This record gives sequence, C-alpha cells and structure tokens, in this order.
Amino acid sequence: MVTDFDNHWNNIDKNFTSYSSSMVKKGIQKDKFISGTTTIFIKKVKYSDEIENSWVGKVWDIVITPGKTFFRVELDKEISCPREYTSMRNGWYFEFD
Repeated sequence: MVTDFDNHWNNIDKNFTSYSSSMVKKGIQKDKFISGTTTIFIKKVKYSDEIENSWVGKVWDIVITPGKTFFRVELDKEISCPREYTSMRNGWYFEFD
C-alpha cells in the first residue's frame, strides 16, 4: 500500500483508514481482500517519488462499500522500502503467485 496522505501509516487515528475505489489497483475482486494479509505500507513525501518511511504489517477488518474500502492497519516493524516499489503511486497493489 502506498500513500502520501498526512498521518499515514504510523499515525492513523485508531489505526483505521480508507482508500477510494480508484486507489485499488489492477481491478482486484472483493474475494481477494483478506484480513490478516501481510502488507508493505509505504509513505511517500507528497508530490514526489521520495520515500518518507515504510513498514511491514497486516491489514484487518476490511469493509468494502461502494466507492470506498475501509480497513485497520497493524504495523509490525520499519523496513527499507523494496526498490521495486519506490516508483509506485498512491494505491493498494496486490501481488499473487
């Protein structure tokens, strides 16, 4: 997950946030949203490609409504942003084997 939103990812009120439907990449179907999925959270500096910070953690309590997907964030630890993700724009990206 990538964002340049203020107060993300380590300072979200009650660890609960949302993404608009347009931020979900690659046309993922609802059944692919699974609570407890290990996730990389990337915080970018607004209006740039610079990485402010990144973490590994999990998403929980996913609720999909028309126009928005709500979820809770659990950060486990800070990590170096994987190089292959540094150019990604705001959004929720999925990788599958």
